[in-house]
Amino acid sequence: MFNFFKKRSQKEIVEKKPSFEIELTAAVLAYEIARADGDIGNSELKLLMEEIKIISKKVGKDEKEILRIIEIYSKDSVSFYEFVEDINKNYSKEEKYSLIKFMWDIAFADGKLDVNEERLIRRLADMIKIKDIEVLKLKDSAKK
Repeated sequence: MFNFFKKRSQKEIVEKKPSFEIELTAAVLAYEIARADGDIGNSELKLLMEEIKIISKKVGKDEKEILRIIEIYSKDSVSFYEFVEDINKNYSKEEKYSLIKFMWDIAFADGKLDVNEERLIRRLADMIKIKDIEVLKLKDSAKK
C-alpha cells in the first residue's frame, strides 16, 4: 500500500510487509480514530507522534513528512478495505491486538471516549476478526 517507502528491486519477493509499513498502517488508522470526534487534541497528537518517531527512524524520513503522508492517506481514503485487507494478510494475532490497543490509547488520550471513536474501533476490530470480548479487554486495559 505504501509503495513510496519501498526501495527494493522488482525481482525481490517479500512474504510479509516490512514492519514500518505495518506501523504506518496503524498510524493512519489511529489518526482516523483521533479525528473521529471532529478534533485531534494535543494529547492524541502527542501519542500519535510517538509512533511516527519510530516510523521516521526506520525509513529515514522527517516526522512532519510522515505526518503529512498520514494526513493525505486519511483524507483520500474512502474506505478501510485496503487497510483491513493489509492487516488481515500481514498482521499476526498479537499485532492485531496491539493495533486495537493502540487505537484505544489514542481514543482515551484526550480523557474522554467519543461514541464515534468507539464505534470505529469496534467496527475495525470486527473487520480484522478480533472477538468482541478481546476488544472489551483491550478497551479496559487502555482505560486504566
